[in-house]
Amino acid sequence: MSVFVQKLNPLTGNNDWVVQNEEYDYHQEVARSAFADMLHDTERNQLYEKALIIAINKMHSLGKKANVLDIGTGTGLLSMMAVRNGADNVIACEAFKPMSDCALKVIDSNGFKDKICIIPKRSTELTVGNDGDMLERCNILVTEVFDTELIGEGALSTFSHAHKHLLEKDCIVVPDNATVYAQVVECPLAQNWNKLKDYYNDDLEILIKIPQSIKQCPGSAAVHDIQLSQLPITSFNSLVNPIPVLRFDWSGKTPFIFTRSTINSLKSKHDGNAQMVFMWWELQMDIEGKYILSCAPYWAHPQSKEKLTKNIPWRDHWIQAIYYFPEEVKVKKDQEIHLISCHDEYSLWFNLKTNLRVSDADYVNPICHCGLHMSYSRTRIGQINDMKRNKKYLNVLEKNINNDSVVLFLNEGFYYGLVASKLGAKQLYFLESNTFSRRILENIIEYNDIKNSVIFEKADDLKSVNLNNVTIVFGEPYFSSSILPWDNLLFLYLNESIRTLLNDNVKIFPMKCILKGIAVKFDHLHKIRAPLGVCEGFAMKHFDNLICESSNISDDSVEAQPLWEYPCTAVSEEVKIMELDLTKECTTNLESSLMFKMESECNGIALWIDWSLDGSLRNTITTGPLIPPMVGKEIEWDKYIRQGVYLLPQSTSHDINFHFIFNFKDGNIKFKFSE
Repeated sequence: MSVFVQKLNPLTGNNDWVVQNEEYDYHQEVARSAFADMLHDTERNQLYEKALIIAINKMHSLGKKANVLDIGTGTGLLSMMAVRNGADNVIACEAFKPMSDCALKVIDSNGFKDKICIIPKRSTELTVGNDGDMLERCNILVTEVFDTELIGEGALSTFSHAHKHLLEKDCIVVPDNATVYAQVVECPLAQNWNKLKDYYNDDLEILIKIPQSIKQCPGSAAVHDIQLSQLPITSFNSLVNPIPVLRFDWSGKTPFIFTRSTINSLKSKHDGNAQMVFMWWELQMDIEGKYILSCAPYWAHPQSKEKLTKNIPWRDHWIQAIYYFPEEVKVKKDQEIHLISCHDEYSLWFNLKTNLRVSDADYVNPICHCGLHMSYSRTRIGQINDMKRNKKYLNVLEKNINNDSVVLFLNEGFYYGLVASKLGAKQLYFLESNTFSRRILENIIEYNDIKNSVIFEKADDLKSVNLNNVTIVFGEPYFSSSILPWDNLLFLYLNESIRTLLNDNVKIFPMKCILKGIAVKFDHLHKIRAPLGVCEGFAMKHFDNLICESSNISDDSVEAQPLWEYPCTAVSEEVKIMELDLTKECTTNLESSLMFKMESECNGIALWIDWSLDGSLRNTITTGPLIPPMVGKEIEWDKYIRQGVYLLPQSTSHDINFHFIFNFKDGNIKFKFSE
């Protein structure tokens, strides 16, 4: 059955009534469960099994039965591994009902129905005793309750509760413990994702100054998860080699501490500005310390111990993270510095001091007070700081601004537009619907003593001024509601809503929007949607069917991904799908059919937008490749925006037919792919 629901259309900015499956939320939750990505992690799977074998054999050597508790069983993979390797009893709990139902089917189809008991509850709801879920406490715990931040999914409370209520005193836990590593670095590229910078022209003359209240904001403690291995190694200055800073003992042999801090006194290897730590963790899987699962980037990975290699296990469920210091710390080579590492029940944060005169404030979790980090993603902050993009905006503004210019900016967070005032524009109008961003804009205006700007909160408010005097309508364009690159066509709809109020000679920038695509072969990204088939010898057909069915109901065919983090090779020529003239009224739908001609095996289609500001290639803002892609070569992607991606159900060497429709009236863009 279908129902009508309201849904924000990012292209039009309107809340539209759309027909949606009655169980849409259920299917979306199933599709987003992302178990498949983890189960494609062969190293993870095999290390868990090796550690289970050691635990089971240890219990048997002590003359005990191996009674296993699997918390958050998912598909039942770890439980089936336990039975395969001699576990006497297995209790598996899974609170997510669709997945616990699926686990029952997977376990049954693999012949373990009578050997594994599935309980559809959270582990904290399990009871032990004659009338309980478990007759007795277990002596082996196996679980995977980790995220990029290690403890963000409640690992501390999960393990603590299990030891208190569900496990024997001398139990074995898989994994046994975890260690968090930190590397103090200076990385201007990453700092672009964190702090706003002043705007300069080519002569290094300052155009717009960012207020100190924004520059000195400690930022947000929210983890910035990232595939660090994709950062150019030349982009950062390692001031301190990676060191262990926090250890978590899951075995229960030491007390669980939910709030803790440590200080490591270190010597800087180089001169530099300490801006952040790169963080990752490793798991000691077994009680003997034989098997270590490392989430380190390639330069710090155990496999690079003898010789540097990028050929390390790939995973997207556990990656690395950046934590920004509340303020930069200037250090000299061989200077002693003190790294403060803190955690609460769910999160980590870090600080750096040049002396040990620390106060309570140095241990406080950073909180944004400027609004920037609450308004925008790290990617968006990077866009605002991108000098190459801003140079192109400056080129167009310098060429078109004069003392009679009245400029209307249809955008969110385009603080660079204030440069128009410095170039002599008579009047600036800003449409800024984001509350926090509006406050930032007001702050920058006041700090730079700009007197000729007016900010409007809603598009309807623009009708209160004489728009016939506007000489330029300008947009990056960017809107916080955008997810995919073409969602920023909201600029087109806003411009259309006031077109009749503008004079015939008004200049509109960008002038063109060009949608492009290319067929690619991803090294690994395709795994996040690829069916499992068989995983470590176990049939996963029921799981594949569940995810596929829910994904078909709840997911669009094209999703957003930051492709610079996911290497891929071009396997077709770049294709132009649509070109839209933004200077002219748009009244009709756009439709095209074309073909991606394969040069080799393909597992995805990458899609992006080029915004041609003034019709020239020189002043075109791309959301795609930074240099023209070549068939057979790895593509270099913009690091400050996400691209659209269609991941094929399975790899193919056949040409791919592509059908595109842009329904202007409804504000819908549809893609259809077929071989």
